[in-house]
Amino acid sequence: MHREVESGFIIHAGDIDGLGRVYSNSGTLIFSPGEKVLKVRSGCDAHVTRSWRNFFAKTIFSGAPGKPDGQLHVTTQRLVLIREIDVWQQVKPLLTPLGFPAAAEKEAQMKELKARGGREYCEVPTSDLGLARAKEKETLLILYLIASSGQKYRMIVYTDASEPGFFALLRARFPQPSA
Repeated sequence: MHREVESGFIIHAGDIDGLGRVYSNSGTLIFSPGEKVLKVRSGCDAHVTRSWRNFFAKTIFSGAPGKPDGQLHVTTQRLVLIREIDVWQQVKPLLTPLGFPAAAEKEAQMKELKARGGREYCEVPTSDLGLARAKEKETLLILYLIASSGQKYRMIVYTDASEPGFFALLRARFPQPSA
């Protein structure tokens, strides 16, 4: 997942590049000056795209298959999802007869990142984005976000169990854009 942050992106995602900047060696969130935690919830995952479209949207952060197991930190300045690197989930799609060399290389890369203390993260600044609309189901929240520049983002938050008020807290973190 390691990639350079592209210019123009408000939402940042990555892995080892966040060590010491977004999260510590133990996986705890590193706070900015004046930032306060509002809630930390385990059993979360997210999928973030750079468009509201379903097809051909640029993926910024991909949700992992299976049960959500990341920690979503809701602070006064941002939402940050931090999750452990799951080597098997990264390698499994490549396990085809023609994909074995790529799977072996990917496995080695992921194990090396994990050994160095790397985790996957997605950082969403709440003050730079407005909430255009939201859809909610029992354990799923879809946020349609818009930046002041007009760029649109879609963030899908998954939870392992329903928690009354958690999705309302997430929606409340984003101001409504002025029409």
